[in-house]
Amino acid sequence: MKKYIGIALALICILSLTSCGTNKKITLPEPKNIAEIEIVNNTSKSDKKITEQDEISKIISEIKENIKNTGKESVSDQPVNIDDYIIIKFHHENTVGNPSIAYLYNDNGISYIEQPYSGIWRLKEEIFENISSDLTK
Repeated sequence: MKKYIGIALALICILSLTSCGTNKKITLPEPKNIAEIEIVNNTSKSDKKITEQDEISKIISEIKENIKNTGKESVSDQPVNIDDYIIIKFHHENTVGNPSIAYLYNDNGISYIEQPYSGIWRLKEEIFENISSDLTK
């Protein structure tokens, strides 16, 4: 009987350790490796391009410092069941095409940033507004 209790306790410990949510970090490129950030609204196709290194660094650090992991998985190339979103393309130095991409959107009054197949994070509303300003919807 003690053997079964020991096995049960071991399984409970393993289960509790693996079921704890991970604090997954967003993976954004280093600002020094970015030539340009392009921000595009998917519905209006309006865009803005940022090439100044100070502004690129500011955007990347604002995103990293103002997010909270939701624990939700990103399972698609684009946000699922979201009609209006903003695409952030990080164009890397010395590469043509193939930018890193993240998506910003509001869902039920909450701002999110999503990296395809990586995760979904809650983003402070003021950062969402700063990044999306000057884009008409």
